[in-house]
This record gives sequence, C-alpha cells and structure tokens, in this order.
Amino acid sequence: MNDQLPVASLDVIRGFAATPLVTLEPWDPRAGQNQSDFTLTRIVDGQHDAALYSWASQLAAWKHPILFRFAQEMNGSWYPWSIGTNGNSAAEYRTAWQRMHSIISNAAPNVSFVWAPNAITEGTTDFASSYPGDQFVDYIGLDGYNWGTIPGHQWQSADKLFSRSFATIDRLAPSRPILITEVGCAEGSRPELKANWIRDFFAVIEAHDRVSGFVWFQMDKERDWRFNSSPASTAAFRESLAQWTRF
Repeated sequence: MNDQLPVASLDVIRGFAATPLVTLEPWDPRAGQNQSDFTLTRIVDGQHDAALYSWASQLAAWKHPILFRFAQEMNGSWYPWSIGTNGNSAAEYRTAWQRMHSIISNAAPNVSFVWAPNAITEGTTDFASSYPGDQFVDYIGLDGYNWGTIPGHQWQSADKLFSRSFATIDRLAPSRPILITEVGCAEGSRPELKANWIRDFFAVIEAHDRVSGFVWFQMDKERDWRFNSSPASTAAFRESLAQWTRF
C-alpha cells in the first residue's frame, strides 16, 4: 500500500508502445489475509487516505495513460479485503472502491480503472454484488488459473474456467471491455496437456470479442504457471498469440 510507483518500469513498457497495468494491493503481503489494519472498514473510514493521495500524486505526475487495478480477487478468501474475511461485506467493498476512485480520479485523469474479480471456480464466490458500478470502472478484469489435479483443485479446461464468469460480466457490465488480468496453467499429467490448454485459452478469448488483452502470470510459484515451461507449451503460445493478434 505504501510502495512507490515503479516509474522506470513504466517508462520501459511505454517504450514498447504499450499501456502499463499497475496493481495496488492494500495489505502487508508478509502477514497473510487476517490483517485488521487493512479491513475494508479501515479503507472506508479514510484511514488509508494518505497512501491513496500519495498514489494519486505519483500517477498524475507520470502523465501518460495507465491502467490501475485495485484490491483484486475480492471474491476469493486470501486477502484482507476479501468478502467474508475480517468481517468484510460486498457493500463495504463497493464503498471502499468508490472512495479510492474519487481520490485518484480527481488528481490523475490519465488513469483508467480496472476492477478484477477472480474467475468463479473452486474457493471463490459470485462477484456481482461487489461491482462498484459503471461510473467507477473503465475495464472489467478477470483472474483465472488452472491449478491442475492437486488436493483442492482439479484440471479444468479454459472454457470451464472462464465461461461462467464471462456470462456474469455480460449481464453485469455489458458496455465495459474485458482484460484477463492474470492467467496461468499448471503442468498436466502428460506433456501435451498444458500446450492444449494454452490453445484452448486463446480460442476462448478469441470467441469473446470484448476481451481486449491479457496478462500471463509468468512465474514458477505455487505451480509452474509459465507459458514456456516446456518446448510444447512455448510453441503453442507463440502460434496461438500470432493467430490471435491477426484479428
């Protein structure tokens, strides 16, 4: 929450004629989801306004167009701002978002706001009640991961992972463009499974013309999410991306 805007990185991204996406997470990432200092009530009551004003000033000073994602995946259970965690409600989330939006939009007209729930899957709930409203959101984001077959998760196709959430977004905010703000796929039991999943992911976003971009989670973290974790998955990603960008 009190980090600084990574201006050098933003300049590099802009140098590629791309618009950067910055995420502000209101928490201490070393302390887990149960953090009383970062409940939605604290944000609503203005106890983090100083940090928000600081971010607003930094974003305005950069001057260039930037996508700004705040308090993502609120329909999960792993963040201090998650609905149902620390006593948080959907109504408080909407109010906290609107407070953030007021502070930053008034100072930084170069900012476009990205509201990003997690795809509706294991461990998440529907996100419709947390939507702040079209007047406070410029892009609908969506985060989704195929964790593979491990305890608590099962291998699921890209269509299964995203289709229910796309249908909810179509009802909730039909006029807003969609960004897949995080996506990744674990390795499967056979080498070709991940490559096939990547091809299917591109087919899913190609079929939904409101999807204007995506961010692949390019890390070997809880699982090896990287698209280039094998020669087969690398080839599938390159071929599919080339096809998708033709449109």
